[in-house]
Amino acid sequence: NKMSHEKWLDGVMSKIIKNFGLDVDSARYNLLESTGIITSIVYHIRLQFENKTNRQNEELLIILKRPMPGHNQIHAYLQFHNEILFYQKYTRPDEIYAKCFYVEKRLSLDCIIALENVNTRGYYACSCVYNPPVEYTLAAMRELGRFHGKGYVMKQMQPEKFFDIVEQIQEVRYTNKYTDNIFKYCSNIKTLRVVEYLRSQGHDTIFCDKMEAYLSNAFDQVMIKTVQPLEPLATLCHGDFTLSNILFKTEDNGQLYPMLIDFALISYSTPVVDLSTYLHICCTNEMRKNKFSEFMRVYHDALKEYLLDAGIQDIEKYSYDALLDDFRRGALFGFVLMCIFMPILLGHLDPELMVQDIINLGPLESVKKQKCMGGDKISKMLAEALLHLKDLGCLEHVL
Repeated sequence: NKMSHEKWLDGVMSKIIKNFGLDVDSARYNLLESTGIITSIVYHIRLQFENKTNRQNEELLIILKRPMPGHNQIHAYLQFHNEILFYQKYTRPDEIYAKCFYVEKRLSLDCIIALENVNTRGYYACSCVYNPPVEYTLAAMRELGRFHGKGYVMKQMQPEKFFDIVEQIQEVRYTNKYTDNIFKYCSNIKTLRVVEYLRSQGHDTIFCDKMEAYLSNAFDQVMIKTVQPLEPLATLCHGDFTLSNILFKTEDNGQLYPMLIDFALISYSTPVVDLSTYLHICCTNEMRKNKFSEFMRVYHDALKEYLLDAGIQDIEKYSYDALLDDFRRGALFGFVLMCIFMPILLGHLDPELMVQDIINLGPLESVKKQKCMGGDKISKMLAEALLHLKDLGCLEHVL
């Protein structure tokens, strides 16, 4: 209802205005737009106020996020908990991340997080969420190398602080704690279309049988197993490292500067979680095949440089070969996500419709209904991705 909604926003904004130490009477805000994205509502707000020191009128653009009312409360709470933890405990003032202005975190009520709108600093989303120009992926890989490097540095230099943060991270998706975890059904059912497609094409039966047995339990065998923090490569991972969660600033010389956003799914895991996610969800099969080594090298070079700059001498354990081994061990993680998200990204499955299906049919039936969205075209694409992983040596533990 519109009235109670405006009243809610007034209440939150007056707290934010007070938090800034501004005069409530002279500060004004207006709502530019609000968008609902499956689990949360995002408000774009302009705050106008008088600067007390020089009496100038100034404005600030704010992004305000709250969970979607009626959405699974616990689930939403955990995601907000992680993002708040990231901004309050993990970032440093000298880093480029969006500034966090205000948070509220209460299980029974709304969680709120208010962030700086970094458009004002020139950071914008990439115009495509899939198959961007290659320089975007190269920039993303460099940023990921630095991001993982930050985790290794803190783990080595400030272990108490690092593990204090790690212990507070809540696992949102990859856990058997909740019954009816939609991700479990998606992982175990939506992956099987690939095996069915390969069988229909007369592919090697032994391969198909082994893959079917493995993927029908992909949630435990792939997802939960891959996110385990194996040492020494475990670091703080973004957990949802896709183009939707990276903003880019383009400098005059054409150089791209990325900024990561949306830290609801952070996890203490190994690099393959983020690497395989991006390579499978944001790159075409062709791009992933042709540029795999280049992307991994760029990632590794940025990681190495970050570690050396921070004064970490012993970087042998973060060698390129160690990272490749980690990738081979867990690359199916990104493949499973590809099976789940590719039909959505390519427009064969409307996210709103998907949510409606889950509500109307329940998680299991809705997933069965959506299993083959996009038909053979998507199934073929997924099958090619799987066979590429086989060529890279990522399926040896299955076969």
